[in-house]
Amino acid sequence: MAIERNDVLLAAATVLVQNPAASMTEIASGAGISRATLHRLVDGRDALIEELSEMGVERGIAAIRAARTGEGDPVEAVRRVIVELMPSVDLWVLAERIQSSDEVLARYAEMDTLLVELFRRGQRAGAFCVTQSATWMTEALYALLIRAVLAAHDGRLARQDIAAVTERTLLAGVVETAARAPSAT
Repeated sequence: MAIERNDVLLAAATVLVQNPAASMTEIASGAGISRATLHRLVDGRDALIEELSEMGVERGIAAIRAARTGEGDPVEAVRRVIVELMPSVDLWVLAERIQSSDEVLARYAEMDTLLVELFRRGQRAGAFCVTQSATWMTEALYALLIRAVLAAHDGRLARQDIAAVTERTLLAGVVETAARAPSAT
């Protein structure tokens, strides 16, 4: 059986989201491989964490770009961002939670810039409230997504509900009141 490096890394991220203090033996077991095999793939725990952090931010940026945040309705673009982040959400959440190198942190700034511009575009279009900053909306998106993932890992939320709960909670807080009001008939 061939070992797919990306599959092992995604499984390792899931283990580390569930248990940030997991040993290399626990990580390997959670990934369905031996500790020796894990050590052949990465030089040690620090190297694994750094690689997961880099992979998380790269996938986060790719997901946001794939969501086409500069196109169409801003509310729909936020929905697309959440959906695009879902396939590697554990990896992204782990990357968000761990100490990263300066290079990885600079890449996070790229993610932030893409999302802040999306929220600003939505504010200019009247879709998002202007009483909250676009930077805060970005932080709120990150926080809600992280907490939903952690709730799913703890069994307090079904994994398939992460995107919907994040979307509903975020948009109920940032969508302009007039945009939410039912139209008069």
